[in-house]
Amino acid sequence: MKRLHTTILAIILFSTLYSWASYIFVSQRAPNTYYFGFWETFGFVFMFSIPPFVAGAIISLVIDMIIKRIYISSNFVRYLLQLSLYSLAACIIIGVLFVIDDGPFDLREFMIFLLFGIIAANIYLHILLAFNRIHTLLIDKYSK
Repeated sequence: MKRLHTTILAIILFSTLYSWASYIFVSQRAPNTYYFGFWETFGFVFMFSIPPFVAGAIISLVIDMIIKRIYISSNFVRYLLQLSLYSLAACIIIGVLFVIDDGPFDLREFMIFLLFGIIAANIYLHILLAFNRIHTLLIDKYSK
């Protein structure tokens, strides 16, 4: 259930950040040109980011199993390993999506999608870490 909540919150946060970053203010718009509004962009990004986030949530289970099997005494090193593995998983997911796509391959577009994938994976990771920390604090508080 925690991963479902993490996935939903990560999709909402990623969609919000993307919509905010791509929004063009009315004063900066060219005349006679249609621009997507914030909510239109949010809706599209939300819908199209659901499959990669669900795939990422499934892969995060595997990553967490790998990290639990490795003894790491330092929390910082564990964090860096998680950050690296989640970023690598994002690159793999984006690579698979580009292989499935039958359009022409554009390296610039691929790199942009890789960047967005890594950002999305890191948003997911940090929300998951926050939920884990909150869960630990609540258990410590109410188990006494």
